Amino acid sequence: MPKRFKKIGLGLVAVGLSIVLLLTGAIPVCEAEPPGGKIKVGYRTAFTGPIATQTNPFSAGAIDCAKYYNDYKGGINGIPIEIMWEDNHCERLKEISTHKRFKAAGAIAEVAFLCSTEVIAILQQKDEIPLVNIAGVAPGGTTGKPQWVFCGAPYWAQQQASSIRWIKENWTESRPVRVGGIVYEDPAGTSSVEPMAEYCAKIGGVEWIGYEVVSFAGCIDTSTELLRLAAKKADWIIYLLFGSPIVTVCKDAYRLELQKKGINFIGCVQTMDTTIARVAGADAVEGWYAWRGTTVGYEDLEGIIEMREAGKRYRGWEVEDVPPFYVPGWVGSIMLFEGLRLALEKVGIDNLTGRAVRDGIASIRDFDTKGIFFNPATMTDEYPCFVRYLAVYQMQQGKTVRVSEPVLVVPADEVGLKW
Repeated sequence: MPKRFKKIGLGLVAVGLSIVLLLTGAIPVCEAEPPGGKIKVGYRTAFTGPIATQTNPFSAGAIDCAKYYNDYKGGINGIPIEIMWEDNHCERLKEISTHKRFKAAGAIAEVAFLCSTEVIAILQQKDEIPLVNIAGVAPGGTTGKPQWVFCGAPYWAQQQASSIRWIKENWTESRPVRVGGIVYEDPAGTSSVEPMAEYCAKIGGVEWIGYEVVSFAGCIDTSTELLRLAAKKADWIIYLLFGSPIVTVCKDAYRLELQKKGINFIGCVQTMDTTIARVAGADAVEGWYAWRGTTVGYEDLEGIIEMREAGKRYRGWEVEDVPPFYVPGWVGSIMLFEGLRLALEKVGIDNLTGRAVRDGIASIRDFDTKGIFFNPATMTDEYPCFVRYLAVYQMQQGKTVRVSEPVLVVPADEVGLKW
């Protein structure tokens, strides 16, 4: 080969090596994973969509808790958490595709809020990936024994029955109290009120006047539904609504002056809080009631104070800024992490599987949430819900204020359901 071609060839090699060195210098150096790797957790979030008013802070709370564990607790038993998340936009059909992507990425467990567990439960069981869904549940939303879907609160119908029991206990007139319902169009909504006619007949002293259904997405006017209930002379309206639907109902009820006409409102767990007041207006939600399964950000309890530290660190929030929905998001993570801790203690990181995590969650007994729950948290296959006790909170001048002592939720069999 002529010398000039050799020189050209050597020059090209030199240029090529220089480019490679420059490129490799630009590639971030990945630190070696610690022994045992990481624990991959998939977060099915809803930062956007029709009910994102409340699911957004929930999603933030869940992810911030995982960050906090990594940054200040070294993960779980010294094993860091790999956070994977995807925004479902509150679209139920995306639950399945999100789950499949998490499975392909190696998720050992998932956390969600208000997801359609009756749609996804069978896949959680088939793929052996446990799901912690911090919400109530409709019939068919769990997998039976063994459970692969674990919930924060019990059946929505149990919560509605708890509202009716509370209304009856606080009713002072001699006549029966008249109660109706308004819910969004979803298995969660309709399943929550379908058993109420029979339940009211069973306990006596309550006249069930029926219920109305409003749109889940695109809910722009609910005047007709509210006026139908008013025409039946409702004293109380129980509701299962979140996000956009509840904002519309609150504004319409305020415009129609239903509370001035003697109609009161009480909702299922976490349905009403300061985020709704900020959107609908404090006047529109003044006096509205809702159950909570967790305390809220302003209450000076050990678990809440720790959560507030995370909110300030990651979001820049002061105490008054912490949305009540941030709390159940935080809870979704700490309950999963307790189940993971128990699983790691039993099988170790090298043998950690979805089934081991499932068994860990199902073995949680009397877990102290340091004031976040009203009761120590216990999970079993027979009763796959953390929440046993609920307290009533009322909107007062735009704030979420507790107005009752925690009470035991109405048992499932009293509303014709079984776990």
